[in-house]
Amino acid sequence: MKETTFEESVKITYLNNLLNRSLKLIRLGIKKLENVKSIDHEDYYFVFLYLSIGFELLMKIMISIKSYEDKKSFPTEKELRRMGHDLDKMRNDIIKNYDKIPEDNLKKYRKIENDKIFISKNIILIKLIKFIAQFAIGDRYFELNFATRVQIYEKANGNKKGINYSEAPIVKMSILVDNLVRKSHPSLADKRYFDDTNNPCIETHRIYIIPPLIKFIGALARQFTLGILGNEAKKCKCINTIKRYAYSKDYKVEDSDLNIKYNF
Repeated sequence: MKETTFEESVKITYLNNLLNRSLKLIRLGIKKLENVKSIDHEDYYFVFLYLSIGFELLMKIMISIKSYEDKKSFPTEKELRRMGHDLDKMRNDIIKNYDKIPEDNLKKYRKIENDKIFISKNIILIKLIKFIAQFAIGDRYFELNFATRVQIYEKANGNKKGINYSEAPIVKMSILVDNLVRKSHPSLADKRYFDDTNNPCIETHRIYIIPPLIKFIGALARQFTLGILGNEAKKCKCINTIKRYAYSKDYKVEDSDLNIKYNF
């Protein structure tokens, strides 16, 4: 086994520091989401901001650690820049890690198979990751880009002029939440603001939006704790925090999570 050089150990230390920061950002994003009380609330911007930075850092760290495990080298700056902010592409890269697991480990840990299926196929998770990625890639500049347009009006039905807000991050998220509210609370679906603390918007976040995100965190954490990313990942200095995500019940992908159907 090749011995870790001083330069490599320094790089691993920096990745460890960044790993702790990425987890804090994701926690902030989830906490912010728990407090969003209306469908078209401005706080979605901060949810997307924290989650986009946090998940991007976390998955790039995982890709870097896995590269070191497999090739004894870290990705170059050019390779990391090429990934950009495309979280969905990174999600697909992370999924490939499951293909390199020894057969005996697959038999030992059923949770590995569940994790792979969940992060590969859960419809709401994939929608959310794509929303967050699109926010990081360009949607966060929606207002700024809008202000630079020469012509802000577009022709709508009947040749009437209107402003197209469909690319605004809050609008995209509100459409998803609205569809889910219609599924769970059809009688209240047309209400945009809710005063009750148990309002449909909060319930929708709690039942449909937050669970896929925290189970995604759990699946990523288990790539550290189950050795999928290699020995260095198991030795990271915030491993105790990662273990809490990996083994807490809410962060576990159950068999029942793989059979949920979404009709919207």
